[in-house]
Amino acid sequence: MNICKSKAVTICDFRSLDPGKYAPPFEMTKEEWNEKLQKLLMRHAAMIDAERIEADDFVTLDTASEVPKFCKKAITLRVGKGLFSKALEDAILGMVQGEEKTLALPEGEATVRILAIKRRVLPELCDETVRSFGMDGVETVEAMKAQIAADARAQYIEDTAEAVAVELSNEANEKSTFELDEDEVNEVLKEGRDMANDMLASAGLDPASCTDEQVLAVAGRTKQEHYDFMDALSVDGLKGAVLGELLMEQDGDTVREGEYENAVKECAEGMGLSEEQARAVIAYPKFLRSRAANYRFDAIIAFVKEYLERK
Repeated sequence: MNICKSKAVTICDFRSLDPGKYAPPFEMTKEEWNEKLQKLLMRHAAMIDAERIEADDFVTLDTASEVPKFCKKAITLRVGKGLFSKALEDAILGMVQGEEKTLALPEGEATVRILAIKRRVLPELCDETVRSFGMDGVETVEAMKAQIAADARAQYIEDTAEAVAVELSNEANEKSTFELDEDEVNEVLKEGRDMANDMLASAGLDPASCTDEQVLAVAGRTKQEHYDFMDALSVDGLKGAVLGELLMEQDGDTVREGEYENAVKECAEGMGLSEEQARAVIAYPKFLRSRAANYRFDAIIAFVKEYLERK
């Protein structure tokens, strides 16, 4: 399999690196734990009829006014969120079902009539309640707490693994040495420049005439910094492909028949292009490099997740 013309001279195995340099230890504060517990309890809360409006109640009401915004029938709002009118929501606190009142609001007077008041009530936290949640293998409050912590840790691993994998990939690239083929480097640089221009165009900028200030606003870099970043990213991607090709050979992985055609089809459907246009966007050499680089990156992510799961 000849994916890249460029070659690696010395190879830094990403498995020899320490992911812990880039991964903060998993911690769950009391506030975070309580927030997750509240969300779980909220999913199993009951809605009851309430006599008098309090903050956070769900209230259905009619409004009448010369102000169009307050001419509504049977609207339901959550009191205190301010999504409809903060002034109105504040003014109806304490009203009861069936009560009608004319309110003086900043926009003008409005008459409201309370049709219904519903209140969310959280379940009591006890073993019997936990069993009613139907969580597999969880029948006690302590088991539920352990499950919440385990779920949070699993989410931490998912959220952290890719960022750490990027750092490990960069470090392995820096500690490896390469003989880069000039033509191949120029090819990936052109691809990177095209991508950089596409990013600017998608932000509504003309790559040829846009200013540093405009590019800073959308990319957080000056125009030249934007292009330099994409150049470095492109060459780094080539290095990743070189190492990925070696890893594929080591693992006995190959590009399977029809894989490129499927990639072209997905590109055409995703971008609304003809097959011919899609082949121009994802030319075969580019596809191969991407395939090898992604293979390596997926292996690094798996390595990082295994590391994080042990910690």
